[in-house]
Amino acid sequence: MIHIIKTFTNIGLHGHEITIEADQNKALPTIDIIGLPDAAIKEAKERIRATYRNCGLKLPANKIILNLAPSHIRKEGTRFDVAMAMAILTLINDGNIHHKQKLTDYLFFGELGLDGSVKKISGILPSVISAIKMGYTHFFVPADNLYELAYIQDIFLYPLETFVQLVEHFTWSQSITPLYNHKQIEDIVHVPSENNIDFCHIKWHAFAKRALCIAAAWLHNVLMVGSPWSGKTMLARALHAILPPLGKKEILHVSQIYSLVGKLSQEKPLITHRPFRQVHHTASKISIVGGGRHLTPGEVSLAHKGVLFFDEVPEFPREVLEVLRQPIEDKHINISRVSWTVQYPSNFMFVGTMNPSPCWYYNDPEIPCKSSYAEVKRYQSKVSGPLLDRIDVVIEVPREKLDKILHEQQEETSEQIRQKVLKARHVQQKRYKGTSLVTNAHLSAQNIQHYIPLDDVTKSFLTKAAKKMKLSARVVHRTLKLARTIADIEQQEQVVVTHIAEALQYRNKTMFIE
Repeated sequence: MIHIIKTFTNIGLHGHEITIEADQNKALPTIDIIGLPDAAIKEAKERIRATYRNCGLKLPANKIILNLAPSHIRKEGTRFDVAMAMAILTLINDGNIHHKQKLTDYLFFGELGLDGSVKKISGILPSVISAIKMGYTHFFVPADNLYELAYIQDIFLYPLETFVQLVEHFTWSQSITPLYNHKQIEDIVHVPSENNIDFCHIKWHAFAKRALCIAAAWLHNVLMVGSPWSGKTMLARALHAILPPLGKKEILHVSQIYSLVGKLSQEKPLITHRPFRQVHHTASKISIVGGGRHLTPGEVSLAHKGVLFFDEVPEFPREVLEVLRQPIEDKHINISRVSWTVQYPSNFMFVGTMNPSPCWYYNDPEIPCKSSYAEVKRYQSKVSGPLLDRIDVVIEVPREKLDKILHEQQEETSEQIRQKVLKARHVQQKRYKGTSLVTNAHLSAQNIQHYIPLDDVTKSFLTKAAKKMKLSARVVHRTLKLARTIADIEQQEQVVVTHIAEALQYRNKTMFIE
């Protein structure tokens, strides 16, 4: 008789139900695992043997076959150990297996140690969330994974430290008490972030602060250009403090990505603040977009719903910068290999900084530029035109004089700027209520005309400006969306000439050589 146990696996963030079928026949006592398993799964037979031996359990003197169905889905990792060991237990001890529900109503996760201990696995959060959507509510999970699942409501979690606990639970020797709704996301949402840079500590730069406030209202992409010591990097790092909080659904969505790469912990059970990912210029294309042997998410996905920060953009190889074009535009990234394809979300706010020239001082009012025209053009051309088209806010950050910096002047705090951002977000949430739209930055070309109507004067102004500045259709659409956000910051429903003019001001490229 064939016995069935169920578990889940991930392909990207999408969970797939895996049915483990156990059968035995009279042959040499071996364990065969079939159903497209990888090397780690094939090695599970030795972990299962050692677990049974060290837990005082006996395997049958028959050949055991474990089939992981469906067979067309690749199975990777050690997450199937507990489920396969449980399938063998039901196969050899069916008469003594007791349970209030059908065994197929439970899902089993965990890696086995040789001593029978149940070890932590990665990627359990997206598996459980996918299983919930299919109606599952009972989960046997490693106790060390409990912290990342404890905030999911209306499910029963059975924490496992050893395989013996599982055996005793189903033989009624000692039941495992399930955990149900014992923690709330609200308990950790209001924990302050680790960001210590406040906008009030950055003197002057009113223009740049205004631009960042507008950009933060709906995660518009930003590029800051300026000489060294102008404060570009500090402004970028302070941006994190004015971003709006993540909603409950966003917290779980972002946390699933971090669960896949094993970046959740007891201290950080979920990602409750918008990610801020700073990338070093030695990073490879694979580390940026994701991929590798197991098609893991890259920086564009780890920055989902947050900020992806490139300091000194021209220092990055041109091919690394060019891979950003598709995820910035589409808000997701497709990673394809010969046998399979994975899609990860990449809805992030790109923030970059750069010097205007190799010698740093092109167009500087005080220090002369030592680079030739050709050197400056070659340096700036690393940021291609198509990539610049996808950046909504391009601003020049000048170096402030020392006497201004030392001058005691009251500056707006990050919290005051953040309140403006939250008000603008509230306006937009109200506007898009009942639709699939969420942000101004994500308006499609079809939606722009409906949500950003222009009067004749404003339309004429934008047409003349676009011709004079030689703006592409993509840039015109991005300018309209940015103007819509500026109007929301000002709490105005109609987009007028002043909003368009300010949005165009943030497209200023006088620091670039044509």
